[in-house]
Amino acid sequence: MAKNSIDVYGSTGKTNILTFLPEQLHLVTDPEHPLFDERVFLPLDEAMVLNIKQFGVLQSILVWKDPESGKTLVVAGRQRVKHTEEANRRRIAEGKKPWLVPAVPRRGRTAREVAAGMVIENELRRPDTPLGRANKMASMMNQGYSEDELALIFGCGPATVRDTLAILDCTAAVKNALEASDITLTHVKTLVKMQPDEQRAKVAELVEAGKDAKPHERSRKQAAVMGERPRVKSQKEIRAALAQAKGDYAAALRWVLGKSGEETAQIS
Repeated sequence: MAKNSIDVYGSTGKTNILTFLPEQLHLVTDPEHPLFDERVFLPLDEAMVLNIKQFGVLQSILVWKDPESGKTLVVAGRQRVKHTEEANRRRIAEGKKPWLVPAVPRRGRTAREVAAGMVIENELRRPDTPLGRANKMASMMNQGYSEDELALIFGCGPATVRDTLAILDCTAAVKNALEASDITLTHVKTLVKMQPDEQRAKVAELVEAGKDAKPHERSRKQAAVMGERPRVKSQKEIRAALAQAKGDYAAALRWVLGKSGEETAQIS
């Protein structure tokens, strides 16, 4: 006779986990609805699609049955639903069974109350730090995982796996600055190639350059510290940007192209 799962795990209780095909779930796209979240319109991330295609959805989403429409609305887990739909499309094309999305239901609440829970669920979640991810990757590599396998598991590319692991070869000053979000993983790629004393001196410059600066300004100042030159766009790229540009920005692009307003009017 099979043991009760409560007894096996020693828990004090359990809830029902439901499973759905992603097409059975409704993503709220109406900005006026209490459960609307603008992130529903984010584009698909290829790494996440590949991760779910391989492993399925490992963390349950939250759903709520709207008594007025009869639809099962997604409260938390929109990206998992969207990416599972695309992953399943590819699995079916390969003759594989589609994945089901595990979901925990929220019962007996209004959409307004459920929306409050959605905010709480998002705000209390603490993403892993870069150093935490690096330590996990290193541990798994020691267990025999390859870079490609880690890329699938962590939902990124092999290059990001290598860059993340490089954190472990940096000085404490670099690690601390990265954990504090004073520098980025891109900086680490360059810093790890330096000698320890150079790392400490350069990261101090980077932190000082970015102090009290807005994101774009900080990026520009830190790029100057690293000796990075801005990438020059080709004429083709500038013309493509001009086709969408307006006002002063469009005028600046015309000036860059060295064209007169009459000539570029045909472009835009």
